Amino acid sequence: MKIPSQRRYLWIYFGLLLGVMVISYLAHTMMTPRSAKPIGLDDQAGTDYVSVRDTDGNLILQTGLPVTVNDEFISTDDIHYIITGVKGNQAVAHRKLPDEIGLGTSNKSQPAATLYYPNSLILRTSGKKLAIYHTHNDESYILTSGKAAEPPDGDILNVGDVMAEALRRSGFTIVHNKNNHNPHDINAYNRSRRTAVQLLKDSPDAVFDIHRDSAPLKSYLTTINGVETAQVMIVIGRSNPNMSANLEFARQVKATADQLYPGLMRGIYMGRGSYNQDLYPRALLFEIGTDKGSLTIASNAARLISDVITAVLGQE
Repeated sequence: MKIPSQRRYLWIYFGLLLGVMVISYLAHTMMTPRSAKPIGLDDQAGTDYVSVRDTDGNLILQTGLPVTVNDEFISTDDIHYIITGVKGNQAVAHRKLPDEIGLGTSNKSQPAATLYYPNSLILRTSGKKLAIYHTHNDESYILTSGKAAEPPDGDILNVGDVMAEALRRSGFTIVHNKNNHNPHDINAYNRSRRTAVQLLKDSPDAVFDIHRDSAPLKSYLTTINGVETAQVMIVIGRSNPNMSANLEFARQVKATADQLYPGLMRGIYMGRGSYNQDLYPRALLFEIGTDKGSLTIASNAARLISDVITAVLGQE
């Protein structure tokens, strides 16, 4: 039986439409950052990490982030690396030459402006808005809770509370969104994207996705002004059109932190994917400490990074 021409064209149209939808879904999935943590096992999330070494074998980073070739890392002391090989939980990075770095940057973070913190900056933050949310709501600290993750909501929300309160005291208007994006799997960033879009409708001056990393405690531990504190790493998605603007903002935050609180910043990691930062030029992901640490030292870091944000945005 012959199919009428009109029906045949209709079938062809819907077939092509279905094909486009499938291709779009696969492309979006490939661009979504893949969690290095076990999928579907929230009570164990954060137990794996990758060790990154330079070409001389020196350990430069341990992280639970997904590490792929061509990712980049700016270390605590501002050395710029690129990942050149990954095998299992081991990766190799070589130091980038100035002409390789691109993006209009040098091999050093941009110097921070002269700081007049804290008293003179608080009034200049009045009326400025910031948004905080959590893609991985279940993340926790083993020394506090006995687990790396506590579904549905872990210690990381308390870190967000500490950061939000410190920023409010500095004069910012803060929205701390606690929408749940569990489970801790590859689609968590797709779910948190809806939250980020909603937060951006209010046109905040910046938006922060707060996490904790998974790595040995010593890789994220420091002492600042005699107080034991977790280090903070900024993560930038390198697969988004806002990467240059995000990285410029991240460098400004790091340079200011290095001036205010030397040793607070673990560095800046530029990983495959977008981390939803394609939505906004001032969107940063903060890894505050590691799962092997405690809520106390992470909270100490949250207060300090809030001071840094105040110093950066209060000068505008």
